[in-house]
Amino acid sequence: MSEIGKDARESIGDGICPRFDLCGRCILVVGGRHQHVSHLRRMVEEFNGCFVHHDGGTEQSMSKLANLFGRADAVLFPVKCISHAAQSKVKTLCRRYDKPFVPLRKSGMEAYIEALESLADGRLAG
Repeated sequence: MSEIGKDARESIGDGICPRFDLCGRCILVVGGRHQHVSHLRRMVEEFNGCFVHHDGGTEQSMSKLANLFGRADAVLFPVKCISHAAQSKVKTLCRRYDKPFVPLRKSGMEAYIEALESLADGRLAG
């Protein structure tokens, strides 16, 4: 993890200003571990972003997923925490709406921090 990612991780919950800025971007997270959602929301908001979550079809209807893309500037999803069908739907919607997406290979918080850092640095393009 980069030094920025380490600093950002350390600032979570400290009330310290984050080391990178999402500049008001809206981040849609699809799937993931239920216990991470509140932490992800707080982290994105601390990094000056807007957080939206869809559970990937576990309890929420997949038909409602498309409605969230109007607000999203980027989409993150942990590949081990959503079905292949849900992954396919997310990728299709990202291409249709020209949204950058990051399929996270790990579902831990460090993976989300690295993806958010990439977005803040402009390394993810639509």
